[in-house]
Amino acid sequence: MVDMKLSPVVTTWAFSNELLARRMSFLSGPRQVGKTTSALMHLEKLGQIEHYYNFDTITVRRKFTANPLFFLENIPEPPRPPAAGGEPKHWVVFDEIHKNPAWKQLLKGFSDEFGHFIRFLVCGSAKLDTYRRGGESLLGRYFLFKMFPLGPKDVVEGDGFDLTRAWIPGQAPDLSRPSREFAEAVDSLWNLTGFPEPFLKGSKSFYRRWLDEHLSLLTTQEVRDLSRISDLVRLQSLALLLPERVGSLLNVHNLAQTLSVAHNTVAVWLDAMEQVFLIFRVPPYSARLSTSIKKARKSYFWDWGLVEDTGKRFENFLAVQLSRTVSAWNEWGVSGFSLHFVRTKDGKETDFLIVRNKKPVLLVEAKLSDIEPDRNLLYFKKALDVDLAFQVVLNDDFLKQAAPGLFVTDIHRFLNLLV
Repeated sequence: MVDMKLSPVVTTWAFSNELLARRMSFLSGPRQVGKTTSALMHLEKLGQIEHYYNFDTITVRRKFTANPLFFLENIPEPPRPPAAGGEPKHWVVFDEIHKNPAWKQLLKGFSDEFGHFIRFLVCGSAKLDTYRRGGESLLGRYFLFKMFPLGPKDVVEGDGFDLTRAWIPGQAPDLSRPSREFAEAVDSLWNLTGFPEPFLKGSKSFYRRWLDEHLSLLTTQEVRDLSRISDLVRLQSLALLLPERVGSLLNVHNLAQTLSVAHNTVAVWLDAMEQVFLIFRVPPYSARLSTSIKKARKSYFWDWGLVEDTGKRFENFLAVQLSRTVSAWNEWGVSGFSLHFVRTKDGKETDFLIVRNKKPVLLVEAKLSDIEPDRNLLYFKKALDVDLAFQVVLNDDFLKQAAPGLFVTDIHRFLNLLV
């Protein structure tokens, strides 16, 4: 294993005073992806570790019941009128506070009264991201950030990640061969997972045990807490049917027939699995192609280790890395990016298309070892007038420019472009 600086790079902007101004930071993402650990590491650097409060614990709930402003007891600076300029000096982390029914009203009050000298960092998984959408009581008081499974830059750069040097479409790509350390990080992620505990353990047998437990947690407790779904056995059966469908158009009607349930029931279950960060779905792009499909989506797992087929797993691995990068670009304030695939009714298809402000800017095709440029990649590059296209292969070291703006490259070089 390489010498690692493991720390999700999202913290370099999600914990940035410059970006946040006086807003709260909401950090959402899958279970066990490292949100709490990152928050604690941040508090430790500030010398404010005592400002962490987990509302899952009876101790914190008891303190809150006795005094809703209990968190002020560990802050030496008393409340004062807002000063002109300056940033909040103290950070307070509320983990799982969204389990309190009145959490939005509480945070609104805390932010309005104490936001001039306290920065509130709110961590949570599915419910935080879902429940925040109901009503607008917090509008203008927070920025939402998402922490996803690890990428190689989380492993080798960590909190040393330099935002000013990050590549975005429109800039010339640097396709020089990355360091050995970076390549080893990519290989370790590919062979294991992007979730910190099994990744750091480095054992496939441990990972398989962890994965079974993680999958069970998401498809029982998390789904049950989030929704009114009661048929958890068949929902788990649906989850087990999805890996073989990775990379293919998701046919909800066929899934409903297989499970002997209504079409709408499967649709609701898929939404629930997306909300608990088990899967994510990628929509088709159709704006510039009259023959493109318009409705069917593709599904991928946040944990690519669930996918046994090597080709599908490679596509899933790339989907996660592209999705987290698109999210990062939008969170920096570069904005306007979205991830799609492109497919015509006659079967022409390219795995991924990144669009910015309705303009296609980057095409990506995943191939295990085929170094001949895919004809559909060439077709869509011309049809959509895309400046840059990549065919990414699972090779150790390969780079070829197949046409102007079209490259066939190894996974290490390509991921070195991303976040």
